[in-house]
Amino acid sequence: MRATGNKAVKGFREGSLGGAGIGAGVGLILLGFALQASTNLPQTNTAGPGQIQAYRWPDPIDDDAAIDAHKTVLRAEVSIDAYTTVKFFEQPKSELIYESSTSIERNGAVVVKFNVGRMIKHQTLRLSHTALLKKGDIGMLVCEYEGGAVGAREGFAILRFSPNKLEWHVLPLTDNGKVVVYAEEPDRAQIWSALSDDAGAGAAPMYYATQDCRWQASGYACKSPRRQTGQFSPGDIDDPGIDIRP
Repeated sequence: MRATGNKAVKGFREGSLGGAGIGAGVGLILLGFALQASTNLPQTNTAGPGQIQAYRWPDPIDDDAAIDAHKTVLRAEVSIDAYTTVKFFEQPKSELIYESSTSIERNGAVVVKFNVGRMIKHQTLRLSHTALLKKGDIGMLVCEYEGGAVGAREGFAILRFSPNKLEWHVLPLTDNGKVVVYAEEPDRAQIWSALSDDAGAGAAPMYYATQDCRWQASGYACKSPRRQTGQFSPGDIDDPGIDIRP
């Protein structure tokens, strides 16, 4: 089932935020955020712990108005602590190009900005889900961006944060895919992507390949794709496209 162009959350899983200084084996506490349904205002956190946040896409009428006005729209806000807020923006350029960006504020002042679409190398993707995982004042915010008529293309960005550092990193693009993050191994991630012969083929079961990734000093290093045995329903894989495991 989809809501206004993007996937609806089927169930609750853990989400993530991982920051510099987090070592493997450190257990993190999941915090979830739900956003109000209105697409006319920035969607803000209203849900309790243990939820992956789904974001409703703007109404096409609002997109058209933003295109005509050359306007940058504040899509959503996530507070990662009492002082720090992550703001998600889009500047719709056409029906397919959205120019996604993010700014991070501490005590109301912008400390860093990221052009997420440029980093992912795919400006047709829109924010779909986030999940926050933290222990004390260190953690990571995992963000899923998706696009296409049925949301078949997914990109993932991870904000790793600590009191002294904010780092925004991306993972390889996927088709009908997801990112798996491990609560006890916050430096570890795995991405799933439908194989090219099946990608975008609809709801029929597909063959998938996975890539194991691990945080290094300056980003995520991912191994070569490895084909999985059997087929998987894309709805079970990418709805939502964030999967947090122990």
